[in-house]
Amino acid sequence: MKHREPGLIQGFLLCLWDSEAVRLQSSQWKRSLLVFSSGVCLEIATLPFLGGLFGYETSWHLWLLTWLFAPLGLVGLYASKYGNDRLVEWLLVMPKLDLRL
Repeated sequence: MKHREPGLIQGFLLCLWDSEAVRLQSSQWKRSLLVFSSGVCLEIATLPFLGGLFGYETSWHLWLLTWLFAPLGLVGLYASKYGNDRLVEWLLVMPKLDLRL
């Protein structure tokens, strides 16, 4: 039986727990994971806008999320489409958080 690639949510968690396992995956899988992660960042960045649409007042704390996560999401989407493999891997792997549980 052929070894399957991990799913996107499993890969998202794998970035934190085992950076070497992420490095061993295919380039296409890494790019898909980066698109998924960037989408999550952009969804978090839209929280203050959605709160305003539904009539909730948003504090400046939530706007910090927008200013932090919107650039991360946009850079990730750009890198997943036009970046080289090394940049994609660098954006995904967090070696200082490698917990190896």
